[in-house]
Amino acid sequence: MNIHMYCIAAMAATTLFACAKQTQPIPAEESTTNNTARVPVENSIAANVTVTYTDESSFVNTLSSYGYKTPDQLSLNRVGTSSGYTSVYGFNIPAANQVKGFKWNDGDEGTTEWRPQGITGFTWGSKNYLLITWYGVGSDDIAGVNNQQKGVRVCLVDITSMSNITYRHILLVQNKANMLNSALYKATNPYTQLDSYAPVTIHAGGIACYGSKVYVADTKLGIRVFDLTKFVSAAGDDTETRCGEETDGTLKAFNYAYILPQTGYYKITNASPFSCIETGTGATASDIMLWTGQYIEATETTVPKVFGFHLNASGQIVTSPAPEVITPIDNDNTNVNGIQGVYRAGTKTFMSTTGNSSYEGSTARLTRYNDGAAAGVRYRWPHGAEDLYYEQSTGYLWNLTEYETVKYGTDNRCVFAVRISDYD
Repeated sequence: MNIHMYCIAAMAATTLFACAKQTQPIPAEESTTNNTARVPVENSIAANVTVTYTDESSFVNTLSSYGYKTPDQLSLNRVGTSSGYTSVYGFNIPAANQVKGFKWNDGDEGTTEWRPQGITGFTWGSKNYLLITWYGVGSDDIAGVNNQQKGVRVCLVDITSMSNITYRHILLVQNKANMLNSALYKATNPYTQLDSYAPVTIHAGGIACYGSKVYVADTKLGIRVFDLTKFVSAAGDDTETRCGEETDGTLKAFNYAYILPQTGYYKITNASPFSCIETGTGATASDIMLWTGQYIEATETTVPKVFGFHLNASGQIVTSPAPEVITPIDNDNTNVNGIQGVYRAGTKTFMSTTGNSSYEGSTARLTRYNDGAAAGVRYRWPHGAEDLYYEQSTGYLWNLTEYETVKYGTDNRCVFAVRISDYD
């Protein structure tokens, strides 16, 4: 494996720019708190942040004899529906702001073994896709459920026509050698581990795309990297207990028909937890960046931050310009806690958050923060909201909700889009 060390030297916080535009008044639906007021913050160089990339393409090349597939070559075997997505538990987007969305099939609405988290999207040929992460649920999340050993699956969703939504789940895998590294693999429930590759046992709270590269947030480590041109077919496994390459060369993936192998990873210091991720821009529209957000609860003393990492034309994080950091402010001039999703362009940051007071059936909010403003602006947002994805071609901001049907006695899971202009 080739390792490139990108060390960002400690630098004094340097103000880059501020936005003079005034934010909107605090919406009447929101009450303020008596927390200590915050001083307006602008984005700065991220001091003491180091980024180390490990290239694992040699591992992925060992699977080349099985043949690589691209998204348009995968068979999508499940059907979603655009009907009823606005009726799920805690969906409170005003009717005038509703654009489009969908629900999963009944099995995926109700499963307790997986929860959806991250969302991104891309076009491939004439097709428009979403890519959504689901993590394997353990007993810490739902009592009696033990599915952590399967790690993470991504769902490829064809949304070219909202009247014909098809999708398929695909297992993320990594080099089996990574099982010896506790930063890359977490032992969970027993299963039959074969040769070549192993599950990616992380939370996968966010996902982003740039070109053919796929970036998945790893809460403690940093960012896992995959490639949209490297899907590989796997054989069936009725026992759903086997993962890796059999002695006869057959590939198994807990009965998933496809795997997506990890091509590398970024270890990033002094910027965790990495709770979500999305591509956006920096000071100019041509300055493409990966933005990550921190999920910090209001009871914690840590101040939540959003970090930005500059990408080159090949989608690699670069050393110059250095990573950036902002400290967003909520509508009541306090920290933006419970960040589940982030999108940032120029001087504006949009964040989906949870753990707030209940309003219109939901404890989630969408918060917009303009650099230099005294406070952010909050909007109602569906319950169980997770990662954000901005679709450049349409100006739509996509989001998804996570909870299984049994939690509230009715469906909660949906994927939906709004016009970002309605919240700008």
